[in-house]
Amino acid sequence: MKDISTAKNIVDFERIKAILLFVSVIIMIVMFIYNVRNNLFAKDDETRKIEREQEERRIERMEIIKNMK
Repeated sequence: MKDISTAKNIVDFERIKAILLFVSVIIMIVMFIYNVRNNLFAKDDETRKIEREQEERRIERMEIIKNMK
């Protein structure tokens, strides 16, 4: 009788390990998606200002090159 309860405890322990592994993988996936979203789409005002200034300078350079021809 003792062997059956011990086997059941081992099975429960393996099941718990599997559940914890699954939960940790889900957490890692969520963190990855959050980081990718922040890096690609979330921009503060300073970043937008810098990008706008860079684009304006690029357009000015293109106009200068066009006028040189």
